[in-house]
Amino acid sequence: MTNLFEVSIKKNETNSFFRGEKNYFVRTPDFDQHNHGANLGGHVESFLRASNDNAEVFDKAFIKFLESLEVNKEDLTHFMANLSAFFALKNRGRLEGSTLFRSLNSNESKLVKSYLTQISNSEIYFSEKDRIYIHANFISKNGNDLLLNVLKEIDGIK
Repeated sequence: MTNLFEVSIKKNETNSFFRGEKNYFVRTPDFDQHNHGANLGGHVESFLRASNDNAEVFDKAFIKFLESLEVNKEDLTHFMANLSAFFALKNRGRLEGSTLFRSLNSNESKLVKSYLTQISNSEIYFSEKDRIYIHANFISKNGNDLLLNVLKEIDGIK
């Protein structure tokens, strides 16, 4: 079977992979939407298991995706879905070697905070706030409070 994450690396299309664009689209069973979890849990997980060196490649690609995010509902959806899938899989020990989000001062943690701050300063935040909190609570239950803490800081909640 072709590993779509490896294909995306070779074609310099990792951002398309994380967004489910082009041939990286994996349909959810119930909806006509991209299944971010299937891509991470299938292609990325097997890519990470193939070599110890692959974790650094994945981590860099994920950071590149975070850097590419724009303030719009579509990118916000990809952001939340990829983070939720990442933390659910990481919590189950399925993303071997990835060192993302080990520190609040890491580049990726700063990118998450910056992106959510940008979203909170846009009209999108008011219509998407409940959905963002649902993802933040899910991620918190999977062992990482970064999203929830950033949201609380944005909303002035102690």
